Amino acid sequence: MSDTELDAERGESWGETFRAVFWAALIALGIRTFVVEPFKIPSGSMIPTLLVGDYVLVNKFTYGIRLPFVHREVLDLSDPRRGDVIVFRYPDDPDQDFIKRIVGMPGDRIQIRDDRLYVNGELVDRIDDGGFGYTNTYGQAVDARRYLERNPEGVEYTVIRTRLRDRPGAGGTWIVPEDRYFMMGDNRDNSADSRSWKNEFVREDQIKGRAFCIHWSWRIDSGPQPDRGFVADLLHTLWQVVTFQIEEIRWDRIGRALDGHADGARNAGDAEEAPGVLPD
Repeated sequence: MSDTELDAERGESWGETFRAVFWAALIALGIRTFVVEPFKIPSGSMIPTLLVGDYVLVNKFTYGIRLPFVHREVLDLSDPRRGDVIVFRYPDDPDQDFIKRIVGMPGDRIQIRDDRLYVNGELVDRIDDGGFGYTNTYGQAVDARRYLERNPEGVEYTVIRTRLRDRPGAGGTWIVPEDRYFMMGDNRDNSADSRSWKNEFVREDQIKGRAFCIHWSWRIDSGPQPDRGFVADLLHTLWQVVTFQIEEIRWDRIGRALDGHADGARNAGDAEEAPGVLPD
């Protein structure tokens, strides 16, 4: 075979490799944009449902399909439901992603009175589910009470209340506008949510999708987590892995669905809301 033929063959091989990589990247981008996307949990605002270091999968088409960047809906499939755990663009800073539970629907009257939740004048049921302990980012042991909460639609999930409050639970009344949602963390006394935001409600076009499953979970950092983008967080995580900084892999959480009751894990980690990007 001549040098010219060898060069042509190498060129074809490189071309095939490039096309394969291009189409693989395009398919991955399409899945990530329209189907399912992974997010990392950086704070303890959703304890006990989600722990710091959980990685969740978010269904991007549960409620419909939106064009990226412009967030314009092109296909409406269903409406968000009270009790759903969703990832959304933070109303006070759309460059950040938050994860919370929908507590108030459009038109609802939400009230917090004597540390209890009322929806449209009705007290939301809760059942005492025993004690719950964890360690926050400052190394403090936190004693809390678990409650099984049942919303007006009968959806059940677990919340905790604690006396050690990074953000004291103030009372108040909120009327949820049309096409808006009222959000709360399951760690009710240590969550920055609709009760404290400047822009109190989440618009429908700010919703990225519904979190439905934990696909990985570990404790790899016991200190406060700075705000990092996807690439910086990936490099930081790889560095922690190769330097053996992993504290624990939570095998029992992998594959866990987010519906229903939370587990009774101890030493759950960060109890302080650390607003920032949930790395992709």
